[in-house]
Amino acid sequence: MAAEHPAAEAATERHDPGSGRATWVRWQIFAILWILVLLNFIDRSTLSIAMPFISQEFNLTPELQGVILGSFFWTYLLFQIPGGWLLDRFGPRAIVGAAGVVWGAFQMLGGFVNGALFLTVTRLGLGASEAPVFPAGAKLNSNWLPPKERARGATFIDAAGPFGSAVGGLIVTWIIGATGGWRWAFVITGAITILVAGAYWFYLRDQPRDHHRVNRAELARIEDQLGGVDAAEAPQALPRITDYLRSRSFWGMMVGRLGWATIWWGIISWTPSYLAQQFGFGLAELGWGTFLVYGAGVLGQLVAGFTVDRWRQRTDRYNRVMKTVFGISGVGTALAIFAIPPVTNGMAAVALLAVAVFFINFGGLYWAIPAWLAPKPQVGTVGGVMNVASSGGGGLAPVVMGFAIGAAGGGFGGAFLFLGVAAVVYFVGSMIIDFERPLAAVRA
Repeated sequence: MAAEHPAAEAATERHDPGSGRATWVRWQIFAILWILVLLNFIDRSTLSIAMPFISQEFNLTPELQGVILGSFFWTYLLFQIPGGWLLDRFGPRAIVGAAGVVWGAFQMLGGFVNGALFLTVTRLGLGASEAPVFPAGAKLNSNWLPPKERARGATFIDAAGPFGSAVGGLIVTWIIGATGGWRWAFVITGAITILVAGAYWFYLRDQPRDHHRVNRAELARIEDQLGGVDAAEAPQALPRITDYLRSRSFWGMMVGRLGWATIWWGIISWTPSYLAQQFGFGLAELGWGTFLVYGAGVLGQLVAGFTVDRWRQRTDRYNRVMKTVFGISGVGTALAIFAIPPVTNGMAAVALLAVAVFFINFGGLYWAIPAWLAPKPQVGTVGGVMNVASSGGGGLAPVVMGFAIGAAGGGFGGAFLFLGVAAVVYFVGSMIIDFERPLAAVRA
């Protein structure tokens, strides 16, 4: 093997604190990112939880509520590709650290709004500044985890989403009850986000070799003991935009992710109002109801991640593995959602929503796709492009559901029918992806 660059050799010397056992710095890195993603979702869901109270104070119609709930995703979508490019150019540490401070500030501003317009502006700022977070997870997945741990890494990070939404329901309803109003929920959660973003920047390093706490054993494990580099890191011709646009798997990824996001963000956005308006849930019931619904997603994420990592270690028939898991996810989600409209009991509604959230959160595996199927130098960009589809679904679902609810005079049947159709879209898109080949083949 050729001699290492002197700087790399010196860095490697630091990776040996005197123990033959591998350190666990990679999971410490992911734990800090997990907390930041947790706050990401608490910050996002604060509006959904508080919306029944905000809509009364500002006299908002269902249609206007849907527009405000969806406005976050307009800028979230616009900044996905630039955010992914910045991650590939400057690294997750600098970009997400700065973004966390900015989105925490916009979250705090939400506590000082005086109407629908100001509230919408804070959501637009929140969407723009949160855009790099999930592509950063894909980038760190590629940089810090060996291929056999990437499904676990992807679903571990994505599990912070439903868990953040779940505990967000309890936290936000508790703050509202303790302070007598919804405004402090925005101020407090925003301030915590700024503090955690600072901790993220302080501890994270973009590459394992740059972190002084990573020892030789962990470094070898991360690099899979294959010559010291990930195979995707070797010099190669990179796919161009046209190569991706020709790829059936690329379009399957985009369509499947669009369907996934439509369901997830539709449920996140409207579940509190659904339970409050249709079944008369009070503040405490609303907190626990949303906790049970969104908390089921954490279980779904972990089941999917560990199942796929273990199964992929035993076989190279990755299409069989992934399409079985995504097939169960799509069918289970669709059946649960289509069963919701005729329900007349609040706890039955919570149970069906929890089943739907459990199965749809198998879709957290999508964040392993860029690390598995894209070249390492393009993982951040591909993750950002994929999240454009997520943003589209997130921006579409609250608005369409709001207008469906308004047209039905406050009924939610049409809104859930729309989510059921989205579950079919998610299923079809997932079945199109070829998990045994690169996402896009380079063509001359």
